[in-house]
Formats: sequence, structure tokens, C-alpha cells
Amino acid sequence: MSIRRPDPVDERILRLLVRNARLSWREVGDVVGLSANAVAQRVRRLEQDGWVRGYTALLDPGLEDEGAQALVLLRTSTEADMVAMEEAITAVPQVAEVLDLSGPWDYQVRVRYGTQRQLYDVVNALRSVPGVTAVETRVVLREVLAR
Repeated sequence: MSIRRPDPVDERILRLLVRNARLSWREVGDVVGLSANAVAQRVRRLEQDGWVRGYTALLDPGLEDEGAQALVLLRTSTEADMVAMEEAITAVPQVAEVLDLSGPWDYQVRVRYGTQRQLYDVVNALRSVPGVTAVETRVVLREVLAR
């Protein structure tokens, strides 16, 4: 079974949902020129085909107890057990996101923390994961856009 690629109307619907997933089907339909029912059917098909994996709420990090964020770049050994390493990284409670990268760094890990000591502890926990060979940390000053 091959998954159908989104047509131009589907792509417009997807862009609208990325910007605001709480739009009603009627509001989306008004923009793309379809009825609310037609939009709902298209979105269900896009979900079934895997184009839409889910919906989420983006919280303002400044309102959380642990409002500071950092990006931790990891370089890994080519001999590392990737599954075990990824499990160890994602087990750190302050880890909010893990991205597998191309280029000189292998992973980017977004962490949330409350104090400088907590950041220090998280970075040391990531540094001690078997297979991690280098770490670089960048503190997030502010979030300009999150979708």
C-alpha cells in the first residue's frame, strides 16, 4: 500500500494546522475553500496516512518551574550501541527533545532546567552516557518561534 502524497489543498491545510491546530474545520475550510466536513475527511486521511502524527500544546518555558533551556550537542563513537545510548539519553528527566543530526555533531538534546547546578548535572549525566565522546552546550536566551 502506497501512501498518497498531499495535494496542494492538503498542503495548505497542513500549514494552517502547524500554525494553529485548534482552528475549527469550518475556519480551515473558509481559508482553503472547502466545507467543514470535507476538511475533517481530509485531515482524517492525512492522520491515517501518517502525515499528521499528533497534536500538542506548546507551553511557555518561562512559566514553568524549570523555565531555562539549553541545547546540548553530542558527538558519539561509531562503535556505540545506538539503541542503548538513545535510551540512556531519553531517560534523563530534564531532556525535552532529542534530534539525530548529520554533520559534525550526532545529536542535539534540548534540556529544561531551573538552576545552573541542574544544568551542570544534566550535562554531566549526558557526558557520562556510554558512547558519548564530546559535548557542547548552548544556553537558549529566548525562543523566537516554536511550532
